[in-house]
Amino acid sequence: MRILVLATDAYGGHGGIAQLTRDLCAALEEHEITVIPRLVRGELQPIPPHVTFVGRAAQGPLSYLRALAAARRARFDLVIAMHVNLLPVAFGNPLLVAHGVEVWKRRRATLAKCRGIVAVSAVTRDRLLGWSGYTGPAFVLPLPIRIEDYGIRPRRADLVERHRLQGKRVLLTVGRLDADERSKGFDEVLEVLPDLPQDVVYMIAGGGADGVRLQQKAQALGVSGRVVFTGLFPEADKPDLYSLADAYVMPSRGEGFGFVFLEALASGVPVIGSKVDGGREALREGLLGRLVDPTNPAEIRAAILETLAHGPARRVPEGLDYFTFEKFRERSRAILSSGAIRLTSS
Repeated sequence: MRILVLATDAYGGHGGIAQLTRDLCAALEEHEITVIPRLVRGELQPIPPHVTFVGRAAQGPLSYLRALAAARRARFDLVIAMHVNLLPVAFGNPLLVAHGVEVWKRRRATLAKCRGIVAVSAVTRDRLLGWSGYTGPAFVLPLPIRIEDYGIRPRRADLVERHRLQGKRVLLTVGRLDADERSKGFDEVLEVLPDLPQDVVYMIAGGGADGVRLQQKAQALGVSGRVVFTGLFPEADKPDLYSLADAYVMPSRGEGFGFVFLEALASGVPVIGSKVDGGREALREGLLGRLVDPTNPAEIRAAILETLAHGPARRVPEGLDYFTFEKFRERSRAILSSGAIRLTSS
């Protein structure tokens, strides 16, 4: 089968959507895949031999339109749009991949032409179907984690020194500090920090325009000396950042899934997530971590204290194997082989 993947970014991209695009291409290794990216942000990751990556499409609007025109002249059995914003340029009857808040609310999007929808969580699927009235096939495809890339490791001495973490217990949240999307749970953790023991510090790992506001909030709460802002960090450092944490805490309200939960769990870090968004699916409804109401500070504080009380012992939970890449591959192939998709040449 020949598959065209319309991507926001993929090889040369960072973040959850780019990673999912790469994982999906890897999972469908028996097919001939062409990827047209809208952006290439950095150095290319290795491209599998069955994937043709049209990197020149990201050189500008004209280059992108030329790549799309060439794709239209070719024959593909399936077109996959990796983001709802790519539906207007998708042709034939595309398969749409839905991630989170981008499809949670009503928007101008023509879903009727989609041959199917693949959502990373049931929360995202149900919210999209609720406002759109879409009645075609809709599948849930949880994100995968390569557990072997993480693992339990000692704290890296240079990171401990750089962030002044000697003798500290560390709460960690990893995410983009987006001023337009304040739903990660940074504020909620900051607001309970004054009521936690003085040796507890909060590390916010990520960059973004909302960092200044969060720094000002920490100062107003009197905890600026107990909050560490890492800013942007190399992707290669991420496993070592998790190793610094005594608890991963993200009482979010807008996660479509929450891949960072899987990364923390694969690093042996106990996790606190949210009851109200896709994080509860990443934590398998509480099997893999504690779930809290992000609007209830007392519940957040109690969960943090209970988690810290169990001490520094780390373990990778057995239930995390539900999200292995091998199972992601099986689920991906099952979706494409579903009779509901009705593959025909475009």
